[in-house]
Amino acid sequence: MDDFTADSSLNVKFFLENLQIPLPKDLIELNFDDSTVVAETLSLEGEACLTRGELTQGLQLFEQALKLVPDRSSLYFRQGCALFEYGKDSGKEKTLLLASKKFKMAITLSPNFFESWSLWGSALSYLGKTFNEKHYFIEAEEKLKKALEFSTSEPPAVLSELYWKIASVLSDLASFSKEPMDFQLATESFQKAAELSENLPSEFWDEYGRACLQISFFINDIRLCIKAIHFFKHALSRCSTTFHMGWRHLSKALSHLYEYTHDEDHFTQASECYSAALQTRPNDVALWLDFAEFLLNSGRKMRDPKKLKAAIEKCHKAYSLDICSAKALCLWGESLALIGEIGERLDLLLEAQNKIDQAEEVEPSDTSISFSYGQVLNSLGKYYNDIDYHFQSIEQYQEGLSKDRTLHTHWHAVGKSYYIIGHTDGDEEMLGMALRFFTKAIELKPSNSYYHFDYALCLSCLGEVSENPKWLEFSIEQFERALSIQRNAVYLHPEWLFHYAKTLDMFGDFHEETDCYTKAIELLVHVQMIDPEFKGVQYQMGLGFSHLGEITSEIDNFYKALHYFKLAAKQEEENDMILLDLGITLINISQYTSDPAETDTCLCDAEIKLTQAAKAGNLAAYYQLACLYSLTGQYTQAMRFIEKADSFDALPYLEEMQEDDWIDGLRSTAEFREFLLMLEKRPVQEER
Repeated sequence: MDDFTADSSLNVKFFLENLQIPLPKDLIELNFDDSTVVAETLSLEGEACLTRGELTQGLQLFEQALKLVPDRSSLYFRQGCALFEYGKDSGKEKTLLLASKKFKMAITLSPNFFESWSLWGSALSYLGKTFNEKHYFIEAEEKLKKALEFSTSEPPAVLSELYWKIASVLSDLASFSKEPMDFQLATESFQKAAELSENLPSEFWDEYGRACLQISFFINDIRLCIKAIHFFKHALSRCSTTFHMGWRHLSKALSHLYEYTHDEDHFTQASECYSAALQTRPNDVALWLDFAEFLLNSGRKMRDPKKLKAAIEKCHKAYSLDICSAKALCLWGESLALIGEIGERLDLLLEAQNKIDQAEEVEPSDTSISFSYGQVLNSLGKYYNDIDYHFQSIEQYQEGLSKDRTLHTHWHAVGKSYYIIGHTDGDEEMLGMALRFFTKAIELKPSNSYYHFDYALCLSCLGEVSENPKWLEFSIEQFERALSIQRNAVYLHPEWLFHYAKTLDMFGDFHEETDCYTKAIELLVHVQMIDPEFKGVQYQMGLGFSHLGEITSEIDNFYKALHYFKLAAKQEEENDMILLDLGITLINISQYTSDPAETDTCLCDAEIKLTQAAKAGNLAAYYQLACLYSLTGQYTQAMRFIEKADSFDALPYLEEMQEDDWIDGLRSTAEFREFLLMLEKRPVQEER
């Protein structure tokens, strides 16, 4: 029978009688002279076999049908369709390869066969999704675009479906390339599909929304995120509330929008969508964990224990559903560590560490555990004020980066650990390392305002430690960038404005520009409006007005500085820096007032404050006391404190002392001139 073809002299009846396959009664009663009818009936019976799950029987019938009419493209197409439907079921995907061969034969016989090109592309797309192999999607795109060439006579609804298929394949290809342009091409095809049909199903709008959301992730465009939200809502409006994927995707989009805006309304909407999704899928562990991660990220940024506790509740629920979930334990541990860090509770920090240890026991090969462990170690380092913990956290983050260099969260976390170490020790090298990692994190996620803020903070610290205004200038640019990305940060994060103002003040010291000081003061006033109890703002206000007074020589600025320094001193009575600046401000007022009684009072009070600062361990107070005694003509006392400051290596640079008006009187003494000669003869490295 293997030699039989439609060109044989054997008749169809003989062919059927010699088949080793049971035939249905209606087939036996057919007109055996019509080979096409018989072939189609055999093929139809083969389709029925596939429906019943009888693949082998069905394939045999297909094969025999094609022996009767091997040059009929429609028969190959029908068989391809049947195999395609069969292969879409889980576990039967390899049948899609057979379907592809059928479509290929149909096109070989009829090159402009639109339906075959279209379904061949669909079969290849399914293969790509099944085996996660890019080449299938590339081939699928080729076939579908070929179908487009032969679609001129097709109705709009069919064209719409074809563009949808093309859009889906382009989205899948974009997930491999990670190129925004590929996602852009996908959305263009989705848009064409939408323009051609007004009755597209929920699945279309859901898929369109996901493509827009992906582009938003990559190019950091909030408008596309909003567009995705619109499409997800449209998808939900066209189906029942049980469309859990719609709720899940809407939750993701609103979470992403919240990352941009940090608007509590968006937080509430995202939370409600997660809750709605969980109503339809209450035992979905991944969904519980997505909700927990969303709450954790918000709680971390806002330093909000309430949100962190809510995250723990979600982790507990996920863990109750799957005790082997390492991610549940990791998120649980991170949340506990943050609450412990905020509330300075060692018991919670140790419990957090136990959760991470449990996660490692459950899934020792899970590299994501290293990030959570690093977070817990960082919190422990802050609690104990021990940089060794931060070095250990860096090792954990680096472990994750060794597996995937695109993890922007890890780059940022390493940078933050190096910053803490550098800030604690005043170490320029560590701060430089932090900058490298912050830069990489921003390169990968340029829209993250928190990354820009931390980068700005590190630059500011490096500028202060190195006394290099270049770093301060870069820092100011990054503060402004962070605030431009997240415009409501001026209300949500007063600490951002505070550090921005502090950096402007330091930059003003180098360039003696009144604009820097006035802008810094304006920012600090805004901080006070948002949070009147903000720690350090009174002192920083005092510094701003004090520095402004030194440039403008306006006594009113010194009076304002004195007011704020006194307020700061009430909050921190033993703060030596506040006492020092109080004393310096009082000296300044004494030099600008025209009232002799006020001069005497200010100098007397300044002596008390500077002495208190010196007793509290402030070495700079010795030189300021020397200045005060020089101004009051007590040169012996002045010289004693100059020498004391020198013994502690707390003198200003030699050039500064030679230009300091406050020690003009002391400079006229022979003892001070000899002291200056001694300083000039010292090696440069000892001069200070």
